[in-house]
Amino acid sequence: MAVPWYEWDNIRNRLIVFGRAMQGVAPYRVVIEPDRSRCPSGYCNFTARRIAVNPDIFPAPAAEQYQLTKALLVHEAGHRRFTDPERVPELVKRVANILEDERVERRMSEEFAGVRWLVQKLSDRFYLDSKPIDETSDCPGEVVAYFLQLRWARRAGQPVKGGLSARNQAIWKKVEPLVYESWEADTAEVVYRNSEKIVELLGIHELDIAPWVTDLMDRLGHIEGERIAGDEAEKVCGRPLGSSTATSDSPVEPEPFDGEVLPNDRREGSGYEAIEPKPYIQLEEKVTPLVQELIDELSWEESPCRLEPAERGGRFSMRDYLKDMNRPFLTEEAGPKAPPTLVLKVIVDHSTSLNHNSAGTSRIESVAGAVMALHLVCTELRIPHEIMVTPQNLRIADSAVGERGKALVAGLVPARCGYEDMGRAIQTHAVPMTLRSESIRLVLCLTDGACNDAELGKRVCRELRGKVEVIGVLLDPDETTEGYVTDMFGEDRIVCCNSDELPWKLGNILRAIRGA
Repeated sequence: MAVPWYEWDNIRNRLIVFGRAMQGVAPYRVVIEPDRSRCPSGYCNFTARRIAVNPDIFPAPAAEQYQLTKALLVHEAGHRRFTDPERVPELVKRVANILEDERVERRMSEEFAGVRWLVQKLSDRFYLDSKPIDETSDCPGEVVAYFLQLRWARRAGQPVKGGLSARNQAIWKKVEPLVYESWEADTAEVVYRNSEKIVELLGIHELDIAPWVTDLMDRLGHIEGERIAGDEAEKVCGRPLGSSTATSDSPVEPEPFDGEVLPNDRREGSGYEAIEPKPYIQLEEKVTPLVQELIDELSWEESPCRLEPAERGGRFSMRDYLKDMNRPFLTEEAGPKAPPTLVLKVIVDHSTSLNHNSAGTSRIESVAGAVMALHLVCTELRIPHEIMVTPQNLRIADSAVGERGKALVAGLVPARCGYEDMGRAIQTHAVPMTLRSESIRLVLCLTDGACNDAELGKRVCRELRGKVEVIGVLLDPDETTEGYVTDMFGEDRIVCCNSDELPWKLGNILRAIRGA
């Protein structure tokens, strides 16, 4: 059975970081708790200084669950920032929660304009799950259901489902100003005061509230405990609770992949050797200087064609005839030399030995940085390319894979195997390149030692000479491994380097290939 998306460490960590960031200075602990016995939906506990959300309360695809979980974190962070709980009767507390939920969501949308799409998404979901108001019932609980659904309907741009009876409409006219005042209030004190008045006007009891209303209120979570008076940690961002400043961030939902890992994105491969997509922005930024340098050097801009005088043929020019009657025509001069076309495949050995080198640093990190740099350069220069991993023969990136390729490159980890089938990988991926039409067909094989099928690799490399350039790149060489790898690829087809030099070494190979 597949592991649920919220069990992925990288996803859980991103949610925790997001939940803490929404709180400001001195954030409460953030817990992602799928166990409904511990966290039925979500809560903000002021005494324990903890925010928790259950990522599995919405029956939806994983990607939507992920976004709704972020929206719940925004909601609970809103309580942490702007709610000052009071001890009130249970029924008043329920009404106050409805009003306070809308107030804190509005304040969070003002404070962080970039989360408005998440608040909108949460409202759309709850509006979808809400039931119509029973317009045949005079039960005052229907008024509570009405202003609960009203807040979602207004944000969704939809009408309230159903309607109020004539008696409840008259009650609503008295309650309506209190509801709107609570939504716009600066402090929770106004909300609790108005909630007491609303309960008194409605004359309701706990059983008057419809079950679907209770269910949706429970799914939105609840608040627990009390703030500790005089505690400096209970001031958010150096400002008293309740104050806010608007931001200029876009409220529009970001692109499907903005550096975050999509929670429903599949792993590449299976078992212990599977490669899981990881956040890639930090790795991309690390290699950006090298990438930009290579792009500047390897970009080939053709000069515009110019005209030159000729003795015959071409277009007659009176001006050139007056200058030289023997050369009265204009023809295009010989065009600049066309850049050589290139197709590239990179085969990465990610066996267990790539964990650490003799200096104790991780080889795989250098490999991931080098591969990311190659991928970015080739993508920018429109060079057809593929990044393959052995021994499983997995394709993790190519010219068309987009953001997912970066995430898989960042997710490179050593496989739990002590062997590599480099010869087989060369046979599988390099031999078909003989049918390509590009001027240069290049295969770079990144390895740190002898493979278990060196004889096969040696034979294939020799057969491909003059058709496909297969180059072995040996990391952290010693006398033994260098001898094995040299015998397989050939003395003139091997590059040796320390693992931390790999990105720059591969850049130099590209420079040499492109004639820069």
